[in-house]
Amino acid sequence: MIQFKGVDITFFDGKYPFHAVKNVTFDIEDGEIFGIAGGSGAGKSTLLRTINQLQKITGGSVNVNGQDVKSLKHKDLHKLRRKIGMIFQHFNLAESKTVYENIAFSLEDAGWKKADIEKRVNELLEFVKIVDKKDVYPSRLSGGQKQRVAIARALANNAEILLCDEPTSALDAETTNSVLKLLKEVNQKLGVTVVIITHELDVIKSICNRVAVMKNGEVVELGDVYDVFTNPQHEFTKELLNHGQNFKLPEEVIENVSDDIFKLTYKGDGATESILSEVTAANNVKFNILHGKIEYIASKPLGILFVTFNGSQNDVFRVTQELQKKIFKLEKLA
Repeated sequence: MIQFKGVDITFFDGKYPFHAVKNVTFDIEDGEIFGIAGGSGAGKSTLLRTINQLQKITGGSVNVNGQDVKSLKHKDLHKLRRKIGMIFQHFNLAESKTVYENIAFSLEDAGWKKADIEKRVNELLEFVKIVDKKDVYPSRLSGGQKQRVAIARALANNAEILLCDEPTSALDAETTNSVLKLLKEVNQKLGVTVVIITHELDVIKSICNRVAVMKNGEVVELGDVYDVFTNPQHEFTKELLNHGQNFKLPEEVIENVSDDIFKLTYKGDGATESILSEVTAANNVKFNILHGKIEYIASKPLGILFVTFNGSQNDVFRVTQELQKKIFKLEKLA
């Protein structure tokens, strides 16, 4: 388990201190994929780097598996870091070393025997599916292949925790999906706890179990990914989601519709059931779908529909009242 308890980090630049992380407290459970989301300058990377003490804290404590990392001396800290792998946005591979040599380096540093190194590197190359790139230099690899090498290198010493600092920001959409799939396999097949920081909400939606949302060094929202993304409580989280979803009714559609427009939001099983059809048919009301979609967050569906209703005022009223009871949210657009 990773525990942040009242973590504060202040940088001093001349006369003016900069409070980068402010009183952060939350736990990351063993075996989960945890996301830390927020914009540039939110304090995400700074907080992540406290886990392996690449960043010292000003106040509070960071505990990893019951150890206060701030109190660890050189030998014990080095031992802890071997169990914490880290991957970065720009891969940080040694360009003068082959794929094999990049992965083997940390094992050599840890004092592994040559035969054991060869066995372990080959296992990792097979796991990340780049066996054929064993003797290739990084300059000849694609971005996705480089990140696979970085993941293999991070796991080499049988890491128990994998820290991911914007791991997909330099990748295209297709490659991002393949890398996220690999990270999920790292978690599920190897039992590695994965911590991902990113400004890309689709990354959080795709593979994370829980999420902390940061703004100006503070955690403003924390919880299950599906709950946070479908029912955000903090205004900043709402802004992030609105910006990330980019899903609203076009103005030209609104201008050409004379009837009242309703936004229907469905969560869970309700997103794939025919609730709207059943309720309107039972009340002699017809509906017209103007815009809609179903997306999956942490493998659970979220549905959004923009509709108009055609029927008597009383019948439409009954429909809206019944829908409010059967779906997550019904809103009448102003």
